[in-house]
Amino acid sequence: MVKGIDSDIETFINYIEKERIGSSNTVRAYRRDLKDFSEFIGDGTGKSLAEIDHFDIRNYLKALEKRLSRTSMNRKLSAVKSFFSFLKNRKMVGTDPSAKVSLGKSAAKYPTVLSMKEVERLLDFNYGEGRLQLRNRALLEFMYSTGCRVEEASSLNRKDIDLLGGTAVVFGKGGRERMLPLGDTAVGRVHDYFKFRDDCGWASAAAAVFVNAAGRRLSSRSIRRIVKKCSLMAGINKDIGPHTLRHSFATHMLEAGCNLRTVQELLGHKRLQTTQIYTHLSRNKLREVYLKFHPRSR
Repeated sequence: MVKGIDSDIETFINYIEKERIGSSNTVRAYRRDLKDFSEFIGDGTGKSLAEIDHFDIRNYLKALEKRLSRTSMNRKLSAVKSFFSFLKNRKMVGTDPSAKVSLGKSAAKYPTVLSMKEVERLLDFNYGEGRLQLRNRALLEFMYSTGCRVEEASSLNRKDIDLLGGTAVVFGKGGRERMLPLGDTAVGRVHDYFKFRDDCGWASAAAAVFVNAAGRRLSSRSIRRIVKKCSLMAGINKDIGPHTLRHSFATHMLEAGCNLRTVQELLGHKRLQTTQIYTHLSRNKLREVYLKFHPRSR
């Protein structure tokens, strides 16, 4: 490793965690990427932090080309850039060597999206009887109805959901709060799930909306496992997870005529550009419909 860099990385990580309120996944990714960079520089040059220049960073990227995609390389470079920008702003280094290194253009990668028939099959499939099945149906319906992130569903508390008004308050990246509407079906399924919980005393004291068999809050990992299991049971031949429901929500909203700004607000995207990937998916769908039905399209 670069001499003396460990403490500087931890200072930066603490800033990401405490001041920028980064998620545990974000913090973990920054720490992993910066450790990787430090080990490369330390093994290859033996330089101190202040001696690192833009040629060192470019050599690091060349080494990454042998094992990583352009997207992964850009993520690692972004971590290095954020780190050096932080150090320069805090006057911990005199110059920012990463300023002369540009991010490469990643190939467009479009997310997996379910068709409406696949969504209906996933949400309406008979998964059997029992409390966990009630919870799973409520969870799946809630996630597709709101387009929320898996972390937002995991951290949702009962006080944050208003079934009478048909809304839920979630806390997204950076602790940003937004209110999301709930469809009638989602309201009904969450209501049935709550009623069962209250009637039988199962996890009735839990603050969390979605809990496991022991009455404890479902983790993001558990939610991913549930979505995967249900998709396999429903016979959906795609590799899907919670984010697939979010992608499908956004794409179906745009296909139905919802404007991009509204979808941006519902998804909690900070930048409109992040939401614009769904316009490509929506245009593809429109073209399919055109080619199928226009009498002179072929």
